[in-house]
Amino acid sequence: MKLFLQIELRNWQESAYEKPWLAYASSLANDLIGAEIDNQSEASIADLVIRLVDQAQSVFIFIVATPEQPFGVTLKLINHLLRSQGKIFKILLSGHHEGIERLLHPIDSKFLIESDPEKIKSEIRLFALT
Repeated sequence: MKLFLQIELRNWQESAYEKPWLAYASSLANDLIGAEIDNQSEASIADLVIRLVDQAQSVFIFIVATPEQPFGVTLKLINHLLRSQGKIFKILLSGHHEGIERLLHPIDSKFLIESDPEKIKSEIRLFALT
């Protein structure tokens, strides 16, 4: 199983209920599931997502962020992902967040900052089809 994980680090007022990238990724392959978490989520949600990461063979992390937003429970998940680097296919950051960029610097080869929708779509498609 492959996991497309969307992490949102922004004000809840800016977040939409619909997650078009999550829906897009999930539609590309039968063995791909999608999950999302934000910095306002409960700790039990982070634990559930960590279990999904542990069960997945490969993980694509899509982070939507605005500057200076707190990590909340996503920090626990991000730390777990850093310990599970072998499963990470790609981490794509859409937006800017200095804290996330510092945390993910050690895995620079798998970390990409991108906001162009066509390039994001291409990266997700590559993940789904590999």
